[in-house]
Amino acid sequence: MVDGSLRPLSLTGLDDRLTVIKENALKTKLPPFDLCVANIPYGISSPLIAKLLFESRPPCFRSATLLLQKEFARRLLAVPGDSEFNRLAVNVGMVATVEFLMDVSKRDFVPCPKVDSTLVKILPRAESPAVDLEEWLAFTRTCFSKRNKTLGAIFKQKKKVAELKERLSKSYVPQSIESHDDDDDDDDDDDDGLDVGEFKEKVIA
Repeated sequence: MVDGSLRPLSLTGLDDRLTVIKENALKTKLPPFDLCVANIPYGISSPLIAKLLFESRPPCFRSATLLLQKEFARRLLAVPGDSEFNRLAVNVGMVATVEFLMDVSKRDFVPCPKVDSTLVKILPRAESPAVDLEEWLAFTRTCFSKRNKTLGAIFKQKKKVAELKERLSKSYVPQSIESHDDDDDDDDDDDDGLDVGEFKEKVIA
């Protein structure tokens, strides 16, 4: 499929100015680039954006224009106060801004897919906060683990604080920069054997 699409280019004599890499984008180390423009498989949206933004720090590119599933794009564009504000938006927002460009109807494609799409532009920030990425991702995972609870309620649970402490002690690195909210209302774990007081105070402060 790739070779066939390059035939018209070869007729122009400019094919030596194009390099095609036939590899898995999630597993291959990306070469230096300035701009990214892609209509990606929607199933890899989160891990690919994580790779673009966090594989090298700070990100080395100027902008990435991506066509995403509309529902995913709404989560990516969410801001504090929105009902859809989520871990994905927080993690991406730490290192980049995301601009809405346009919606694309599923009827604009042949054959017609099942979902609508949204075109967005991701612009890395000039400066990123000096935080430990592993700690930050583990922290935001805990913050958004309970959809119907406030942060105060989450960190009053010794179980949650101990879980976060364990993740950090093991240099826990999530495979994705988003997570599905957990609606389970676990009771507070009152195990006094957990030495979490000092750690809990540090996190809340």
